[in-house]
Amino acid sequence: MNIFELSDPLFLPHCGCELQIPINVGSCVVLTGENGIGKSTLLRHFSHQISLETRVVVEQKASEYFFDRKLITLKQFFLSADLPHFNKEIFLSLWNQFELHVKEQRLISHLSGGESQALKLCLALCKECAFYFLDEPFHYLDKNRRKILITYLEQLRVSGHALLIVEHNLEGFPAGWKVQPLVIQDNILKQGDEWII
Repeated sequence: MNIFELSDPLFLPHCGCELQIPINVGSCVVLTGENGIGKSTLLRHFSHQISLETRVVVEQKASEYFFDRKLITLKQFFLSADLPHFNKEIFLSLWNQFELHVKEQRLISHLSGGESQALKLCLALCKECAFYFLDEPFHYLDKNRRKILITYLEQLRVSGHALLIVEHNLEGFPAGWKVQPLVIQDNILKQGDEWII
């Protein structure tokens, strides 16, 4: 079995422990827990612990550079997006599936929360990576866009990519999805066996 392992034990300063968790090829690991307990911080720790030789980390925050340019339209944004390892074919496919093409003349600063999230996801998922780290990717998405995202994430997982997703709970995931939960509860990180929702 192929396993991507964290390059070094992960030190968690808030609980004073070391942790090494293997992430299987084609697995979906979901980190859950209440607000303010360190899920996103732990996700950032994970992304920095994986050796550079085996990953290109995709973080939605990388797209925030473009969102500082408030006065350009979506179409101008798409034409000017020149990121390393940027796959315009994947970007355009997600762009159309999320129906952003109908808003391409809108100023980025005028996008709704769901439209802004969809654009960030287009950027985050348009790279060819072994690992995808996503912090609350379903946030602000309506039912249709959520379904599109779920379908695309499942395609990534089935094709051998590893997903590490932060969410408050597993309720947003579709029935039948195989996930391996990591739960932070009472300052303890618990790793469960893979199970089907």
